[in-house]
Amino acid sequence: MLATLFFAAILIDVSQPTHYPELTYALLGGYVVFAAVIVAATWRDWWLDAKLAGPAHAVDIILFAALVLLTEGFTSPFFTFFIFLLLSAAIRWGWNLTAATAILLALLYLIVGMLVVSTDQVFELQRFIVRAGHLVIISLILIWFGANQWRTAYYLPDEELLSRPKIEESPLENGLRAAMAGVGAKHGAFIWREPGRDELHGLAITDGSVGMVKLPSDGIAEQWATSPFLYDLARNRGLSRDAERNLERITPRDRIPSRTMAELHLAEGLAIPVQSDRGEGALFLERIANLSTDHIDIGQQVAADVSVHIQRHALLKAAEDSAEARSRLTLARDLHDSVVQFIAGAAFRLEAMKRTTGAGRDIEPQLDELKQLMMQEQRELRNFIKALRSGPLVALNDLAAELKTLAERLTRQWDVACNFSARSADLMIPTRLRLDTHQLMREAVANAVRHAQAKSIDIELNAAPNELRLTVVNDGAAFPTRGGRIEMPTSLGERVQQAGGMIDMARGMGVTKLSISLPIGEGLA
Repeated sequence: MLATLFFAAILIDVSQPTHYPELTYALLGGYVVFAAVIVAATWRDWWLDAKLAGPAHAVDIILFAALVLLTEGFTSPFFTFFIFLLLSAAIRWGWNLTAATAILLALLYLIVGMLVVSTDQVFELQRFIVRAGHLVIISLILIWFGANQWRTAYYLPDEELLSRPKIEESPLENGLRAAMAGVGAKHGAFIWREPGRDELHGLAITDGSVGMVKLPSDGIAEQWATSPFLYDLARNRGLSRDAERNLERITPRDRIPSRTMAELHLAEGLAIPVQSDRGEGALFLERIANLSTDHIDIGQQVAADVSVHIQRHALLKAAEDSAEARSRLTLARDLHDSVVQFIAGAAFRLEAMKRTTGAGRDIEPQLDELKQLMMQEQRELRNFIKALRSGPLVALNDLAAELKTLAERLTRQWDVACNFSARSADLMIPTRLRLDTHQLMREAVANAVRHAQAKSIDIELNAAPNELRLTVVNDGAAFPTRGGRIEMPTSLGERVQQAGGMIDMARGMGVTKLSISLPIGEGLA
């Protein structure tokens, strides 16, 4: 386009070319043909594009020097050509070769200026100095551009594929689809190996259809690349970039085993190594429109995005597994503190009935009472299930009424004087806290009777700002001590810790005091 424009401009301007018009027309005409041939040869051939970049750049530099010598005035194309040359170097190779190009062009401009002085041509020193200064400033700007340009113009059409991983979706499929969408590939494959496993597994996508693949441990060669590369397996040629971002030739068949080529139907495209804490693998993207060496830089960002997506999915899966484990543990504790403790209490009562039978007493009233307790426990279990299904909040006064009823039932279940009191408050608490309080009270009473042989237990419930307090005082024997401190029942301590609360047990004046505080949560008080 530049060559055609300059050729037309000089034809229109009768004052140009100033010197050697026949040579100038021939030079520009030949350059127009040369540029057209380069465009046609490299339009869809990334290999020729990389190989011809250097020779074409050299021809451009020679033409720049010739145009400076042969033309002048406002139609002289030297200044635009100068910028074009530096931009070409900056985009292709980076700041180092951009600087080298700038120095060479400045020297050529100086040499041409000296040639003009040595002839009969009119030499304008002021214009020469101003132009030279402009060239130096432009050189510095474009060298900076080459050192700091953003090369990986990689934007995902659908960011939902990577930004928000879902447990039920495959991170490999999402990563592959996002990569294909980002570069416009019609065929792609993603093979992956998890830590500690030899076998490679993955999938391939062709025109939207997905197929699973499995490969042996040698599906990726030992000399597998650590950076993206272009490959043409039919011609066994490839290109990658070294640490200095220079293009280097590679042999792709040394890096992609033949079985992998056959299983994934690989021919020509972009290979991208992907590594994370969850494993390692490779993306193969093919049938990319306008495949070029720019895609090597794009591949680095593709690898980073896909790696982060896989790690996010793994973290989300770990969080879900952890939450599931906590839910199982909580449910197990709830069943232990309700059903299991009731069965233990029932066994305690049955043992007492057995002794009563031996003494010749009528145990029918006690059996009726135990039957009533079992029916109440059944209702309590239904309420527990209902609470799990209910809304997130419950009134504190409703909780107090439930605990009072529970205390009456525990009195009959354990044959102990269980007294409950609560301070009325207009307060809403989480359902989870309601269940915890029920189970903590059950466990505290059971421990007091079974381990301390308590005959009387006083329970008090009250609320402070953002805190629920449960105090249990029993007149039983002292609990075992370890290191001078009372040994806390394990189930109580674990439940309180999981709820984010605090628990303390103290002994004095013939009684044991258990103090439990549970956080209510912000905005509920």
